[in-house]
Amino acid sequence: MSGFKKGQAVILTNPRGTEKTGKFVGTNNLGHGRGGGEYLVVDVDGKELKARASKVRAA
Repeated sequence: MSGFKKGQAVILTNPRGTEKTGKFVGTNNLGHGRGGGEYLVVDVDGKELKARASKVRAA
């Protein structure tokens, strides 16, 4: 799904519009239904955050 490689530097835009830098970890499928689907997992300051692909871009 994503064109990112594991460990690649990425920029994550959170819901408030601020940007955080981190490393791409992988993808996570939360299944069907509301709030489900494919999410990208990004490591930001030692904390793994989930984000939609539209909110992550290469650094």
